[in-house]
Amino acid sequence: MKLEHVDVGPVTILRLEGDIDEEGVKILRLELLRCIKTHRCNLVVNLSGVRLVSWMGLGVLVERLRQCRACGGDLKLVGVNLSLDRMLRQAAVGSVFETYENESNAVHVYQEAA
Repeated sequence: MKLEHVDVGPVTILRLEGDIDEEGVKILRLELLRCIKTHRCNLVVNLSGVRLVSWMGLGVLVERLRQCRACGGDLKLVGVNLSLDRMLRQAAVGSVFETYENESNAVHVYQEAA
């Protein structure tokens, strides 16, 4: 999995490409933790380039969402495909995440709240 990290003011965008499988989970877990430890807790995770998200990958997103909120931030999802949307609903966490069609809309919500 490829990961691109872009800071837009107080918001960090993580653009993912590939599969969030066993290897992808490790990469995502570490990058999200790095963001949180450096107080970059307003996160947008762009999943437009992701084909597959494992259940472990979903677990990482839920875990890091909780940590972001604990430090006063949030984790918003962009580009959720039908498979992941179904998985979110099956795990009963679909309403926990805010999802957006594109990065600008997600970033704009953070800017409005500031």
